[in-house]
Amino acid sequence: MDIDDIPQDQSESYGGHKKIIYGTHGGHYQAATSSGWADEAYATALAVHELDAQTEAARAAELLAEWFAQAGSEGQQAAAALALLQNFILISGGPGTGKTTTVAKLLALLCQGRERLPRIALAAPTGKAAAHMARALHKALAGFSLSDGLKRHLSALEGQTVHRLLKLRPPQMQPQFDADNPLPLDILIIDEASMLDLALMLNLLRAVPDGCRVILLGDENQLPSVGAGAVLASLAQTTILDGETAGRLKTLLPQRENPFQTASNPPALSANTARLTVSHRFGEHSGLGCLARAVCAGDAETAWAQFDRFPDQLSVRTASVEQLAADFCRQQADYWQAADHADIAAAFDCQSHLAVLAARRDDAARFNLACRNHLQRYGRIPANAQWFAGQVIMIERNDYPLGLFNGDIGLILRDTDGGDGTLAAYFPDGGTYRKIPLSRLPAYETAFAMTVHKSQGSEYRDVWLLPPADAESLNRALLYTAITRAREKFTFVGGRHAFAAACNRNETRRSGLRDMLADKTERI
Repeated sequence: MDIDDIPQDQSESYGGHKKIIYGTHGGHYQAATSSGWADEAYATALAVHELDAQTEAARAAELLAEWFAQAGSEGQQAAAALALLQNFILISGGPGTGKTTTVAKLLALLCQGRERLPRIALAAPTGKAAAHMARALHKALAGFSLSDGLKRHLSALEGQTVHRLLKLRPPQMQPQFDADNPLPLDILIIDEASMLDLALMLNLLRAVPDGCRVILLGDENQLPSVGAGAVLASLAQTTILDGETAGRLKTLLPQRENPFQTASNPPALSANTARLTVSHRFGEHSGLGCLARAVCAGDAETAWAQFDRFPDQLSVRTASVEQLAADFCRQQADYWQAADHADIAAAFDCQSHLAVLAARRDDAARFNLACRNHLQRYGRIPANAQWFAGQVIMIERNDYPLGLFNGDIGLILRDTDGGDGTLAAYFPDGGTYRKIPLSRLPAYETAFAMTVHKSQGSEYRDVWLLPPADAESLNRALLYTAITRAREKFTFVGGRHAFAAACNRNETRRSGLRDMLADKTERI
């Protein structure tokens, strides 16, 4: 906005001063006279700032109404509006509640009308989750109209691990970015925030520059990190706004009643949480959704009843590990056919159809060994082969030069560039696949089955949850996380007693993160 855009009065009725500059303050118009260059400059700056803010809010209100006009998107709209008012926001919600869609539209709102587009980073605790977020974000952005320049800016965003963002390198694991050398960012988005441990979160907070917006995405009911702390669960709380924030929210949502509670003295950070509760994937008639909600509530009886209510989506079975491995290999016939033909795209597609999850690494390792033994009996792999066509592997250690990260899934297939049957490892790389010589692979493990922890950030058509050797290792958060990895069908391997015990077993962790972050948010 320019000074010439501001209404002015040339009358002599203001003590002989010629210039009257109108601005707003707290939603009310006011006038300032120019008694000299200093006063005039101050008054002009005030008016420009206030009128720009008013114009920006009005435009944001229009876009919020336009972009969240669909039925069932009221929660997403409220979350995006609240996020516009806060430099720190946690958006929590289960699968299919629209976290990525909300953030995509929020980013577009934050970029609208900016002469200088903000510096944005997308990150997640694992490479797999980071790549998934970037793909989902790009897909969501393609769904609504943006200027060409803004579309290019946002489409260029790539996901990365938090370790890579901070440049945490072994063995000392000291970050390159910290309080003395903050990240060169205006907006930071962290997906799958439930996987953050306390140490990693603190490193992030130290590296965030003053004024940077921090947006955490995740599901507070999922498993906490393997490391210390339960970051998401510690921060998430009932949303309560003070009067000023509620008033500012009203300017963004003029046609709606305040969707949040209001209090004169709300708890610290209570205005920094927005929950998405409407699942567009798991509705009230979804067996997976009903099961997940009952487990989340700790209602074991209602949860178990869903297996009879939705037999096409939910099942229970008991079987030995050897029987399960044989069934798994038989059901993966399409995958083995793709592997035999070295059809990389088809193999990766088929591999994502069925996931076998375990509570602990030992449980996953037993299943993987049973699969190997089954495949050896049927002559698919030699007895002592280190690698074989169709082997699913998971990277165990970050390798920055290769661009491979802990949790990345790869497939061992015949080298498509050679005709001698040589094997190579293939990994997804954007819309294509990257070949890595087997001799260059970092530490890995066979991953026909994986732990529930390692599955976070991924989705599969069908999911089997194996019985743990140690019943105490199966708890509510683990059970909920396993269920919500499935898109179509979930199978619990075990009996009713084990299921109920897991549903009733709730692990809690405490930390002082909320208090530490409350102080930090006053500056970011």
